[in-house]
Amino acid sequence: MAALIDKIIPAYPYTQYNSDPNIVAFFTAYNLLAQRYLDELNALNLPCWTSPSIMGELLDWVALGIYGESRPLLQISEDAIARGAYNTIDYNAIPYAVMKNFVPGSVSYVPDDYFKRILTWNFYKGDGSHFCIDWLKRRLARFIHGTNGIDPPLQSTFDIGVTVDNGTFSLTIPDYGDGVGYFLKDAISQALVKLPFIYTYSVTVVAQ
Repeated sequence: MAALIDKIIPAYPYTQYNSDPNIVAFFTAYNLLAQRYLDELNALNLPCWTSPSIMGELLDWVALGIYGESRPLLQISEDAIARGAYNTIDYNAIPYAVMKNFVPGSVSYVPDDYFKRILTWNFYKGDGSHFCIDWLKRRLARFIHGTNGIDPPLQSTFDIGVTVDNGTFSLTIPDYGDGVGYFLKDAISQALVKLPFIYTYSVTVVAQ
C-alpha cells in the first residue's frame, strides 16, 4: 500500500506579484487551508468506525459501503396486545383461535454509540470464530464496556453470567446506569447482534 501524501503542493503567485502583501497573504491562507483539509482526510481512516470523526450519515455510509451493514431500528413495544390464544380473553368476544395484533410497537433510531458497539460485535475477529462460553462472555463484556465500539482492555468478565441448559443460554448482564445493558438485551432479542441461530437466548439485566 502506497504511503499517504502528508504535504500539499503549495500554490504560489507569479513572480511579479511576490511584492504585493495582499496577494501573498491570500496564497498563504489558501495553502494553510488546503493542508488542513489534507491532514483531516489522512486522519479520517474510513474503515475504522470507532474513530470520533466517523459519525452520523458518514457512519451509515461507511458501515453500508464497506461492511454491508445498515443502521438497524430498535423495535419498541408500546401496549402491543396479541389476542386469540386460548384462555386469554372472555369467551365469545372474538372468533376462536384467531390471532389479531392491536397497537403494533414503534421503532427507535439507534444512536452512533450503540451502532458502533453492534458493528464491533458483528465484525470483531480477535475472539476467533469458534462459539463457546468464553467467546460469548467476551462479546458481552466488550459491548457493555466498549464505548463507541472500542475494544477495551478486559481484565475479567466476572460481571457477566452465562449458563446453558438444553440449548438455552441464560445470560446475566449488568447495567451501570447508562442503559447499555438494557439495550443489549433488546439487541439480542431482536437479532441485531449476530449469534448462532440454533440456540435460544434468555437475558436478565442487573442494575449496578
